[in-house]
Amino acid sequence: MTVRLESLATCFQGLIPAQLFTCSSDGIPNAAYLSHVEYVDPEHVALSFQFFNKSRRNIAENPNALVFVPDPDTGQGWSLRLKYMRSETEGPLFDRMALRIEAIASYCGLKGIFKLRAADIYHVLSVDALPEARASESARMTQSKLDAVFTVKALQDLSARIQRADSLETLVDSILEGLEESFGFKNSYILIPTDQEGVLVTMATRGYATGSVGAEVRYGEGIGGMVAEARKPIRISGLLRGMLYALAMHKAASEPHLTRLARQIPVPGLSNPESQLGVPLLVRGELVGVLCLESEVPYRFHEEDKASIELLGGYLAIAIQNMQWQERAADSPGEAVPPANTTETVAASPNPGNVDGSNGRESHDEHELVYYGGDECILVDGEYLIRGLPAKILWRLLSIREATGREEFTNRELRLDKSLNLPEWKDNLESRLLLLRRRLEQKCPAVRLTPRCRGRFAIEVACPVTLNAQP
Repeated sequence: MTVRLESLATCFQGLIPAQLFTCSSDGIPNAAYLSHVEYVDPEHVALSFQFFNKSRRNIAENPNALVFVPDPDTGQGWSLRLKYMRSETEGPLFDRMALRIEAIASYCGLKGIFKLRAADIYHVLSVDALPEARASESARMTQSKLDAVFTVKALQDLSARIQRADSLETLVDSILEGLEESFGFKNSYILIPTDQEGVLVTMATRGYATGSVGAEVRYGEGIGGMVAEARKPIRISGLLRGMLYALAMHKAASEPHLTRLARQIPVPGLSNPESQLGVPLLVRGELVGVLCLESEVPYRFHEEDKASIELLGGYLAIAIQNMQWQERAADSPGEAVPPANTTETVAASPNPGNVDGSNGRESHDEHELVYYGGDECILVDGEYLIRGLPAKILWRLLSIREATGREEFTNRELRLDKSLNLPEWKDNLESRLLLLRRRLEQKCPAVRLTPRCRGRFAIEVACPVTLNAQP
């Protein structure tokens, strides 16, 4: 080979589909598009085997193939002459390729349908430049320098922002603000695990319309869910092309028992994403959260970006976890805490009255909060507010306030409240309160959780609020 295979890293990102050419033993050629060509080592690449039955039959008869891969930075095309070696259906290489394909499939509602069957390993016999669309190496180097964003100065600026944060809320906001102002990543969000196993929730966003905080995603769904499930970073370039490719291949398969999933993932997202990057925030193997970045710019996240953001993700995970521990440590065990009487039976009837004691007086600003105990879910005026542990916390606070008139509470009090059934360790209460506060700001600003000091807050109600408990 006159050109080193590893020097073509930008060609293996899938921004522009590659082309595979095979030939049967009797000389009949076949051409097909490839979703992904994976670099294996200086002498081998892997091709994704999915729906290419004709290509696969040809390879079984004649192991030689030709692949055209374009360079998205320069437009230069490269011809790879290959010889089939073997297929892998498990192992790190297969897992890496399958993860990327499943992320794209999940994004467009095809998870579990569009799957990698095998990673076919080929020996690279030669690498040759195609004659058209040639570009100089100096232009390639210039483009790479222009795209560099992970500078020492940018990392220092983000680190300074994080160190100035004095609460979990200011920390997560500072992280996303810093990613935009220091690195140029305008669209980002952070997911955190919920108290329900296998479910993540959006805690902070940047660059999206308001109202997306509290959106949930299950493990394996979308790029955030895929990252959480695999505990590995996922980088997708040319996302729309990948999605269109997935849909075309699904249609071509024409299997009658397979139908596209109708439900879309209710998480923040651009209408026309071209690049996505998801990074697990891990501390000693524990998933603290998932950081997701996306862009309308094709090939926005380069190979060096993935490595840098992965290292940054570990730092962000430690910062978030340390802040959670710091806020929990502020709940001094020696502090006097007003008891939460667990024998109170507040809002047991369908219409127990109003939180402000107005006994049902009319008000144009009045809100009805309905708590469905079976689903642990709260609706405000018929619209979804929140569910799970944050919903239980809000209902408990409003119930105590209605029964006793008390408005100020402490984090430690909630931890000791047996009715909430918080885990003894790693309850992430501060994260739940932050999520609840932001959901109230979006959907019911008349009810507010207002911090008073570290570990203490008040629930403030600005208008009549009716509590209605349902099974």
